[in-house]
Amino acid sequence: MTMLVLAGVTGTIMSANEGIEVREVDTFSSSGKLGQLDGWVSTGKDISDCYAIGEEEDNYFLQASVKDSGTIIAKEIHYRLEEYPIIAWRWRALQLPEGGDERYKCSGDSVAGIYIIFPSLFKPERFKSRWGLKLPVPDALKPECIKYVWSSSLPKGTVTESPYASKTRIVVLQNGTSPLNQWLTEEVNVYEDYKKLFGKEPDEVRAVGILTDADDTSSEAMADYDDIFIKQSPSRSLKRGS
Repeated sequence: MTMLVLAGVTGTIMSANEGIEVREVDTFSSSGKLGQLDGWVSTGKDISDCYAIGEEEDNYFLQASVKDSGTIIAKEIHYRLEEYPIIAWRWRALQLPEGGDERYKCSGDSVAGIYIIFPSLFKPERFKSRWGLKLPVPDALKPECIKYVWSSSLPKGTVTESPYASKTRIVVLQNGTSPLNQWLTEEVNVYEDYKKLFGKEPDEVRAVGILTDADDTSSEAMADYDDIFIKQSPSRSLKRGS
């Protein structure tokens, strides 16, 4: 999967009940009021081919629905993990990609995935031929990423390297045994995960990404996302997602 050049805006708020400083990545409320996804970009398919804004009980959220396809969308947000080590979000799996197994290219689909994307030299516009055709991005120029996934088949807690990018580490938080059609809240310490996965201190985060895909398995996948925040401290009421 290709990485992207991104643009977006985030705000800073305080948690009313815990006093923890929090920065909003997206609650999709502004997108719902605008009627279109705001601040997210993709270098693959049109965003509207895979993602839309849903509404239930006066709450807006992101809907992902794909058939034999998928594209990463991402929102630019620059911050240091030492300051905001935690990321939290809600997601809901509706339909798992049949046969999905993130370890292999032939089956590397996830019903839901959240990316933490770090800087790289890659600019999509640099990799086009003189006729405007896209060229493969050299693996060395792809960014480091941590991808937290809802897998169809891998055990919770599995850590593996992406078959598409050697600098992307995949961490399984939920899988086919997790309840479908039900919102689950995740909260992970990205700073500690990065040090364990890459064996060094992290650079500044560049963006947060989302991917629901079913192209490798030629199947279908559906999931919802909402309330994505970065935080200075973990919530006392929540446990780590993995």
